[in-house]
Formats: sequence, C-alpha cells, structure tokens
Amino acid sequence: MNSSFWLVEKNLIKKHKTILAIDEAGRGAGAGPLAVGGLFLDRFSLKILEKNKIYFYDSKELTPQQREFSLKIIKKLRLPHKTILINNLKIDKMGINQALLEGVKKLIENFRPGALIMDGRKIQIDFKNSYFFVRGDKRLASLGGASILAKTKRDNYMIKIAKKYPEYLFEIHKGYLTKKHLQLIKKFGHCKLHRLSFLRNFISK
Repeated sequence: MNSSFWLVEKNLIKKHKTILAIDEAGRGAGAGPLAVGGLFLDRFSLKILEKNKIYFYDSKELTPQQREFSLKIIKKLRLPHKTILINNLKIDKMGINQALLEGVKKLIENFRPGALIMDGRKIQIDFKNSYFFVRGDKRLASLGGASILAKTKRDNYMIKIAKKYPEYLFEIHKGYLTKKHLQLIKKFGHCKLHRLSFLRNFISK
C-alpha cells in the first residue's frame, strides 16, 4: 500500500474538513439510466481506510465480483455514500450533461461537503470548492470508490430490468450500443428504456 494513494484526499480534507467524491456510469449508453455515485469522506473515515490499507480502484478495471467486494467494504465500514439514478426520459429531455449536473446537485444537497472532487473535465456547477481530475478514477482512491458505487448500482439495475425486456439482453451489454444491441434494436424497435436522443442514427423517428 503506497502511502501517497490517499494524499490528495488527505490534503483536501485538511483544508476543507470533508470531501465528496463523485463519478458516473452509463454516460455513453443507449439505454437505461445515468448513475451518479458519491462517496463522502472526513478525517476519521480516511484514517480507517489508511489503517486497514484499503484502496479503491477504477471500476472499469475490476471484475463484477471485485466491484461487489469493494461495495461490501464501503458498507461494512459505514462510509457515507449514495448513488442517484437519472432515467432515460430525463436524459432525453435535458441532455446528458444536465442530467449529470442534476445528479451532482442532489448529492451535494444530501451530504453538504466542504469540497467536491469529480472525475473528468470541469463542469459548470455552482459550488465554490470544486476540484476536477481527468482520469481521476484511475488516480484517486475516492473517485475509484465513487465509480464502483455508480457502476454496481447501474449494472444491477440493468440486470434486474432485463427480465422485463428479455429480448434486448440488457443483462449482457448493460444498455451500451454494442453491435449485438444495435441488431436487436433494428429487429424489435426501441423500448421504454432506450434513450431516443442517442438512437437518431439507428431507428426511424
């Protein structure tokens, strides 16, 4: 365990007392919700994580079993966390960027952190102490944790909802526009889970 893994979080907590790490899952999917995960940390929870040599990795680099194991750790340590789902209808209505912003605002209202850290490039949000890290889920453990929260929540939702729409195989591709998914859309048309604003080039209006 490299002692520098939590260095950014430690410095921000020292300055702002509490931080809220946020990452999303499902931004580029053609069906299903956008998941916005938030992990809240203070100096006490950070000490626990460091003491137990716990580090969260980018969810995309983990297997489903590893993600579920990490989620169990978050729950076992009682780290404050929450994941917001923004459904496809809202995404079509307001656009993916505004949908993400809505999820972020809800998490900020829920936790009222001293500082906000997010994966990706800067977005226009009315929150003074905001920090953005490109590829942050690979660089910061807190953002790795937030990415795990978002992806496990969204994947589990898509697996569950797939039972209602078995012909689309959502449990396999999770709503992303894979070649097989596009073939199924062309065969069966779109369903209530699809983001029509994402499918303009693939289905008739």
